[in-house]
Amino acid sequence: MPESERPPPRLISWWEGLETVIQIALAFPLLALLLFLVNLGPFGQPVLRSIFYGLFEGGLLTGLLVLATVNERNKRRRR
Repeated sequence: MPESERPPPRLISWWEGLETVIQIALAFPLLALLLFLVNLGPFGQPVLRSIFYGLFEGGLLTGLLVLATVNERNKRRRR
């Protein structure tokens, strides 16, 4: 069976099945915290700057994640 015809893994199907608002509510806090820790630790940024970067970068990555999810969901529905 060609790869394009195989159903996606269950986790991907679950994620794509969530409403966009729920995806944002799940992804943003996790990404913001992760990026805060990355900026604070390995990048050695001060705490306030790390908070700002975590929120800013977390928002950007959440938007990209939601956009990619919508595109993939639509692509699967067209098949």
